Amino acid sequence: MNPGGGKREVRILVDEELYMELEKKALERGFRDVSSYITELLSEKTLQQPGREGDLEKIRARLERFVQDEINKGLAPLETVRRQVSELVQRVEELEEKVKALEQQGERRPAETYGEARTGKPYKSGIERLRDDKVVFESTLPARVQRDRLFSYFERMGAVVLRLGRERVAVDSGFWREFKEKLFGEVKSNSEEELKRVLGEKGYLLWKALYEDNMVIYDPKTRSWKPASDELAGK
Repeated sequence: MNPGGGKREVRILVDEELYMELEKKALERGFRDVSSYITELLSEKTLQQPGREGDLEKIRARLERFVQDEINKGLAPLETVRRQVSELVQRVEELEEKVKALEQQGERRPAETYGEARTGKPYKSGIERLRDDKVVFESTLPARVQRDRLFSYFERMGAVVLRLGRERVAVDSGFWREFKEKLFGEVKSNSEEELKRVLGEKGYLLWKALYEDNMVIYDPKTRSWKPASDELAGK
């Protein structure tokens, strides 16, 4: 049994400089000598060691929670943007479907954009009304008419579309054949009275538009009218 009450002596040799430093710290901490100071340091280290791993786990858990919270804060705006983009895409798709439906409706009923409504009368398509009217001048169409769309429709349906300098003119294909036969084959004068008599009212208006646009000319030698443009000659 150790007479010192279970204590044992530990001797260590240090150089003078280290000893002086230890003595200084011991006095600053309020210890009476270096031995007491070293004993206290060893006791603190020994007592703290068993709980060190637990403290590290707590610190690690707190760090993980902190990092996860920060990540969630950063992802929240991104999630909001993603949801907004998804909603916009859905709205765009809905608008595209509506536009397609309107375009299909317009293709089925192009006459709705041509002329005035005929209340109480059977519905007629655009090409059917052109057959009745014989000639449609772009300058006479109401402002609400989608002109490019209407004349493209006439071309697809087989009507003759003449592109004059100031406007386009749609002509029923059957009426166009008759008009050419009369103008280039029957009319033997440049008299407007003669032109009105042979061509009729609609034919005369069509001739006047072509003449003012220099697309037809009168040959006094042969006393006949001739096409003066490649576009007209090819139709």
